[in-house]
Amino acid sequence: MPGIEDWSTRPYDTIQKLFEDNVGGKHDDFVNKVQSYFTERLDESALSKIPSLNSTSLDQLKSGILVKYRCMVQDVFDPQFCVGQYTVTNTNAHSSRLEFGSFRDVPTLAPFETMECGKENVHVERHGFYCVPIPGESEWVKKAYSKNEAEILAPSASTSCRTKRERECEYSDFQAPPKTSRDDSACSEMEVTQEVQPSAHMADPGHNIQNGLPGSKDPDKSKIFDKNLPLPDERGVSCIVRVYTPEVDLKTTDAIEFIGILSMDPQLASIFDDETEHGDVAYQEELQAHEPPPSLVPRVHALVMRRLNHNNPILPPVPTEDVYKKAAIHLMEDALSLRLELLSILEHALLCDRLAAEYLLCHLISTVYARADMLPLGKMCLNISGCPSAQKYIKFLHHLISQLTSQTALLEMSIENMNSVRLIPQKDYRLNRITAGMLQLASGTHLVVDETALQQGQLNHTGVTNVKALADVINWQKVDYDFKWHPIPVPTNIHVLTLSEGESLLPKDFYVPLSSDNSILDIPAHFSKLDHRLTQDNLDKIRSYISVCKLIDYSISEDTQKIIQDDFVNTRQNNPKDMSIEDFQRLLGLIRVLTLSYGQCSPTADLWDRVKIMEEERKSRISRLQSHRPEVQ
Repeated sequence: MPGIEDWSTRPYDTIQKLFEDNVGGKHDDFVNKVQSYFTERLDESALSKIPSLNSTSLDQLKSGILVKYRCMVQDVFDPQFCVGQYTVTNTNAHSSRLEFGSFRDVPTLAPFETMECGKENVHVERHGFYCVPIPGESEWVKKAYSKNEAEILAPSASTSCRTKRERECEYSDFQAPPKTSRDDSACSEMEVTQEVQPSAHMADPGHNIQNGLPGSKDPDKSKIFDKNLPLPDERGVSCIVRVYTPEVDLKTTDAIEFIGILSMDPQLASIFDDETEHGDVAYQEELQAHEPPPSLVPRVHALVMRRLNHNNPILPPVPTEDVYKKAAIHLMEDALSLRLELLSILEHALLCDRLAAEYLLCHLISTVYARADMLPLGKMCLNISGCPSAQKYIKFLHHLISQLTSQTALLEMSIENMNSVRLIPQKDYRLNRITAGMLQLASGTHLVVDETALQQGQLNHTGVTNVKALADVINWQKVDYDFKWHPIPVPTNIHVLTLSEGESLLPKDFYVPLSSDNSILDIPAHFSKLDHRLTQDNLDKIRSYISVCKLIDYSISEDTQKIIQDDFVNTRQNNPKDMSIEDFQRLLGLIRVLTLSYGQCSPTADLWDRVKIMEEERKSRISRLQSHRPEVQ
């Protein structure tokens, strides 16, 4: 049986053996056997030896090896038809053989060999996904994932040489041009690069490429090759991932780890060599957007894909029920001390406000766990007002949150930003792709909105649209992608924390005015006092605590349900204003996250009393603030 060096560095040899064993069988069975073979061998130990596109420069990898890629689906391409099995004829030896075409971009041909259109050829459908690194991924997450990875493969400056004669076959015979209804059956002979020198961009996986094709004379084409990353100033490698499973349930913003075969064959770029063959400029632009040069956007032919239920590298990436139970039991043993430690850190960061720290802690472990019709259950979008606008307080607080959670993003809600930034993804019909927006974020991302940056001014149409988009995320946990003639709602799970001087203009589930210590004048010095507490060991425990709290199964016992129901009925009978339906729903949401924060699966009567006290104190603080607000004459 091949060792890991065989099936990871020469996966095509392994696939060829599986193909030969399946000759005469169904192509779907062959694909399933290939995926099963690699799935069985990719345990955590073997996976750690596979190079990652997230942390390895492209010039240190060679085409045809096994790689892994942790990413978010940014766009879903139309399915492509390609040849899953084809006949190869050797004109010198007068012999022929069958080759597999799946998991490849170009056919494997030796000198004097051609690909024939025989009756044994099998055409299959494959799915294409444009994927980007998970937006807002914290630095500690990236470092932790790459820490235990094996030594990166030695750079290879050349690929196996192929002659021009090898490509004497029609491009349409092997892979249909993507996303087009045009009939391009003319034979196109592609030039072959004998030696591939790594470009400057290949050496820097974080470079946000915006260059056109080599030799392109049209400067406008540079706009096609931006990496389409949702967050500005982010770095990372974008990939086109090919999936051969017949039915694939992947959609935009899904966080996935793919393990597949890397394809950077320079022949992929040669489809643009003869642009005069296609007079349709729109066709060329769309083709370039969907098939950019592999040196800029490599391809990965997926063999295994794993959904990331969380993005915490300290915990198992694909946990089983037993793993969750063990993690939950371990958490319960130490949950109280971890909760107190995190609460103390947040209290310090919130300028010594204990109540605000309680709500922020609950916000950090909240998540959308279900949907009732359009209503997302479990969300806890929080607005903390009274935040200082000076001394970069918001950035200090956001940095702390990024050290505790796996994905964060900061949005400065200034008039200039709201009038210019693209929050909503838009469909570009000219290129037939989705242009990324800042709200195209993976599940579990913490979005910190800095409303202290908001000054007087006029919002233009873009600004009004962006404010509405933020409101939709907070209220309904959805983003309406702009498809020009009609919006398409995409469900989200974005934890929105709005920090403002006064009460936020945006909707919120909980509003907490900050009661800060006025003696704290030096914000940087105040945050620096946390350094000795934010040790690696302490941070790892808190990060695990936050992640596992979201994974605990929550339920309410019948006894506790009766206590809560009776309390609601009695309060409504005495004074309906003291317990509205909205208040009751808020209390139910709060007791859920508060219970989980203690590492418990089910609430108690004491916790129910605790959330009522928290809400009474919060409302009392709001009433005092409103009573001291000067009346407008």
